[in-house]
Amino acid sequence: MKQFILIISLILLTACSNETHSIYGEIKSIEADHINIECSDLVRKLDKSKDDIGYSCAIKITDETMIKTQAGDALTFEELAENNEVSVSMEEPIKVIAVSERLTFIAKEITVFENK
Repeated sequence: MKQFILIISLILLTACSNETHSIYGEIKSIEADHINIECSDLVRKLDKSKDDIGYSCAIKITDETMIKTQAGDALTFEELAENNEVSVSMEEPIKVIAVSERLTFIAKEITVFENK
């Protein structure tokens, strides 16, 4: 019950803030030091004038980035795969801005969800 109340509180605090600390999306491609994830919902949230779909964000992965499964097991960068659903916690909060170029963020933590 305490976890449920904590989750609801975090959602409400995030909804009232103009900052986002994490995003959820599908990995569209994997590059040498970053992944590209589908982030159209984030783009629409950041810039109300955008109605684009299929927008992707570059998520830079550093040596400090923790990658794990939903169950908490550690993963390596090489174990990431296209079409994985991931939640990415950012190094710095994402502030509401006008989106005029591709968004790039540094990942603090990536959680990979089981594919259905």
